[in-house]
Amino acid sequence: MSNSIYDLILSIYFVTIRISQITPPFHLTFGTFGNVLNIILFTRPNLRTNPCSIYFIASSINNILFMYLFELINYLSSIWDVYILPKSNFWCKLDIIIGYLPFSLILWFPVLASIDRFLSSSRNIQVRHLSSLKIARRVIVAIYIVFLLLLLHLFIYYELVPTSNNGFDCGVSSEEYFVFFNFFVPILCCILPILLMCIFGILILCNVRSVIARIVPHADNARNDHIRSNDRHMAKMLLFQILITVIMSLPYIGTTMFYTLAVVKYKYDLSLLQSMIYTCANVIAGLLYYTNSVTGFYIYTMTSSKFRKEMKHCIRLGLIKYFPMRIRPTLTNTNPAQPQ
Repeated sequence: MSNSIYDLILSIYFVTIRISQITPPFHLTFGTFGNVLNIILFTRPNLRTNPCSIYFIASSINNILFMYLFELINYLSSIWDVYILPKSNFWCKLDIIIGYLPFSLILWFPVLASIDRFLSSSRNIQVRHLSSLKIARRVIVAIYIVFLLLLLHLFIYYELVPTSNNGFDCGVSSEEYFVFFNFFVPILCCILPILLMCIFGILILCNVRSVIARIVPHADNARNDHIRSNDRHMAKMLLFQILITVIMSLPYIGTTMFYTLAVVKYKYDLSLLQSMIYTCANVIAGLLYYTNSVTGFYIYTMTSSKFRKEMKHCIRLGLIKYFPMRIRPTLTNTNPAQPQ
């Protein structure tokens, strides 16, 4: 191996390490801030009556669970060798279940929101009635139960396995299950929800155009305009989120499928340089996919004036509550006493 190749391999290795060390803290910082604000804003009276807001709230809660139960634990153990949970088969199985459950649902809440927007924009009144707060709450509970059942095989196959440094780590010893798992996760967590998001995104656009074309006068125009305005803002936020989600998820699908098919299934032998390039690409693709749990608040802020209005209102209320001596005099002291 020439010195130039060796230097290139070292450079890629150190870049990979630095990216792995730096990116997760940014995810945790900006993700926690954004998702907490999402929960606060979507529970405000002007937004919480829309069923789509319930899915956005559930998505934000799930994102927080993912960041702290999956990304943070993996970051501490893989980068800094800090293990929060004891090393035993039971804790290995429990950790993998509670981590992969929110991981698997990152893209599914936007799917549920897009289905809700499709239903609410339908011309059929019976279909529109399926978009309701009651149904949204039931669907959220149901999807957690369904995915918990779908992931039960992790509890069976994951266990403590020997590592190259004579230690033990949580992993899979069965090669057949490893191949199945690396197909199962991308299909269930990425490919299927992305396809559904794209399909319902197109259907939403078709429905919105149809609604605009058939607007007629109504006795309760003010109320209808308010409802339609909320629906338009929700649909706009959701469509932009779908676009960003697809862009950030495709590299993860590609790297995972390449490794499963080329390396594991067909035993393609990577050179040291190829292996290092793949490792770097896989780390970047994984972190880019994890960014889906961070971007929601920032997408909504950029795409919806109504969302920005609610955020400004919350900030003003917060300033008045926590800094009353600085804010209230400017509001109340309009008639200063005359000098004697």
